[in-house]
Amino acid sequence: KSRNWIRGALVVSEIAFALVLLVSAGLLVRSFLRVLEVNLGFRPEHAATVRVDPDASYTTQAQQNAYFDDVLRRIRAIPGIEAAGLTDVLPLGRNRSWGAPAKGQTYAPGKFPVAFVRVVSDGYLKAMGIRLIAGRDISERDTPAVEPVILINETLARTLWPGQSALGQIMRACGERRVVGVVGDVRHLALEQGSGMEMYLPMRQCRDISSVDLVVRTSLPPAELAPSVRAALKPIAPNLPGQDFRTLQQLVDKAVSPRRFVVLLLGGFALFALLLASLGIYGVVSYGVNQRTQEIGIRMALGASASGLQVRIITQTLGLAAVGMLIGAAGSWALARALGGLLFGVTATDPVTLLGVPAILTLVAAVAGYLPARRASRIDPSIALRAN
Repeated sequence: KSRNWIRGALVVSEIAFALVLLVSAGLLVRSFLRVLEVNLGFRPEHAATVRVDPDASYTTQAQQNAYFDDVLRRIRAIPGIEAAGLTDVLPLGRNRSWGAPAKGQTYAPGKFPVAFVRVVSDGYLKAMGIRLIAGRDISERDTPAVEPVILINETLARTLWPGQSALGQIMRACGERRVVGVVGDVRHLALEQGSGMEMYLPMRQCRDISSVDLVVRTSLPPAELAPSVRAALKPIAPNLPGQDFRTLQQLVDKAVSPRRFVVLLLGGFALFALLLASLGIYGVVSYGVNQRTQEIGIRMALGASASGLQVRIITQTLGLAAVGMLIGAAGSWALARALGGLLFGVTATDPVTLLGVPAILTLVAAVAGYLPARRASRIDPSIALRAN
């Protein structure tokens, strides 16, 4: 009996441990899938980027604007390029915020609007796949010689002018600027975080821009496009980094890589625990069947049916599994609560995970118990009774 108790405790502990890890991994996997499903606000497919910073020889705003014009002209002439634009900040990278008040408005303490700012050229929205909701895009005609303009996202438009159209309104951002367009929200900080308030300034109306990324949308594979881009820009940017050509999908993958690592790590432990639990149940039940060969033989000699014997052994196995899952439920709840900061789009009480994992463990326990139970039901009573 002491040995039977030890074997039962082993099965219970393995099931409990597997339940804790599987529930935690299940929550993280479902959370990871929810992250991948979020609307980024831009389309990373078929788009790539490369740094094209102007060098120190472009000292004036006019020289920088001529350089930007030349870059866009050369890139757009490449076969397969559908759109091209420039920006000083890419999504899911570095960020900075400026005050973004509406002209003539006063704000209570702590309510002053602050927005992420992007300095972009014409063609950037199309290259990124960002929706233009109202008004117009930035144009190559938005130069220092004309009225300063600005694009803002939906969130900033609702914040500054709730219930009104933002088009034509004046806001203060690097001087007074007229809103000429409203664009869709973009997740600039992280996939798990909302976009917040954003504004886009025309690159040709801004001074001293030292950091510039070219974004292109193309029907060509990036590996084929990179040499063409370098060749087109070599006359004006001979020191263009050769290995800095990246797809936008790589930026997205980098942003989710920490979460992916945690999911893979915990998922690996969970699968290992599930394997150990299944092997442990099989081994313990199989050993128990071997130890009870004579008892089984006697039961069958007295008329016990093979199917009844199988049901008896499987029921005992599922009983141990149920005890293990009850114990593991407490640990699962505690660990799920601790992982709350890593969850996105699901809660620590996600019913799909909390019901699905016990169902999987029940099935594993049933299969692991069935195999030795099936073998036991085939024991010849005459042989079993002669066994030592």
